[in-house]
Amino acid sequence: MKQTSLICAAMMLLGCGKKAPEQQAEPKVELTEVTSTLRMEAASKAYEAGNYREAARLYTVELAAEEAKPAPSWVQLSKLHNELGRALHNAGQYDKALEHFQKTLAIYLKQLGPEHPHVATTYNNIGSVHDKKGEYDKAMEHHQKALAIRLKQLGPEHPDVAVSYGNIGKGHLSKGEYDKALKYYQKAL
Repeated sequence: MKQTSLICAAMMLLGCGKKAPEQQAEPKVELTEVTSTLRMEAASKAYEAGNYREAARLYTVELAAEEAKPAPSWVQLSKLHNELGRALHNAGQYDKALEHFQKTLAIYLKQLGPEHPHVATTYNNIGSVHDKKGEYDKAMEHHQKALAIRLKQLGPEHPDVAVSYGNIGKGHLSKGEYDKALKYYQKAL
C-alpha cells in the first residue's frame, strides 16, 4: 500500500490528474458523512502509530456496536469494514482482511453502483491483500477492475489511475513478467 501512496503523491506533485468539475463522476446515491466516534478516533491513532492489532480490536468493537443498532448506517458500516480490513491487512491477517473488504464491496455495490470510485478503491484493497498472499493473478484481476472504473470515472490522467497501473505492474513483476511490468510502470509514471 505504501508503493501506491508514493505513486499517488508523486503524480499529485506533478499536477497530473486534475479534472474540470463538469467531468467529475456523480455518485449513484449521495454520500453522507461518517460519524467519527471516540473509539474510531482511538483506532485511527493506533493505526497511524503502527499498532494494527489494537486498531483492529477497536474497529471490531465499533463495528459490533453499529451492527447492533436497529437501523445501522450503510455509510458507517462500509467505513468500519474498510478500516478494519486495512488494519487486519497491515497486521498480516489477510483472510480476515479479505472478509471485511468483501463486505465493504458488497455495501458499495448496492448503495453506489458498480462504477463508483469507492468500488474501485475497494477492488484495489482486495487486490493488495491477494498480492500479499502471493495470489498474483487474483490481485491483478482486482487491480484491473479498479483500473477500468478509474479510467471511466476519473480519466486517464488521474493519480488513482496511476496507482492502478503501478499495482498491475507490481503483479507482473512478482510473476517475473518484466516486460509487462515495465509497460505498466511506464503508464503509471
